[in-house]
Amino acid sequence: MVPTFYGGGVVRRLLATLVVLLALVSVAHPATTAGASTTTVPVDQGDRSVIPDPNTGREPTDPGDRGGWAQLVLFGLMAAGCAVIFGRVLWAGHQRSRLNQAQPEE
Repeated sequence: MVPTFYGGGVVRRLLATLVVLLALVSVAHPATTAGASTTTVPVDQGDRSVIPDPNTGREPTDPGDRGGWAQLVLFGLMAAGCAVIFGRVLWAGHQRSRLNQAQPEE
């Protein structure tokens, strides 16, 4: 017996969703053909690296550049916002604990 919730619509929706997902997965990952060939790219290309060495960049010229004043102001605002939220949570916890201690037991 198939469970029917809300008139059986839930089961039909789940089955329809499952069919759609299976169709999307089969379209997204088609089977590879036997005659397909792949090429490889050499990994080691000398002294080049994805991560640059320290102090090899350039000085910021625009406010939005890495290390520019706008980026530093944004970092300061985010840090201040986090500090305000953290302080507010601490204050609310302190107030709640004072309220719990002030109530006499009956």
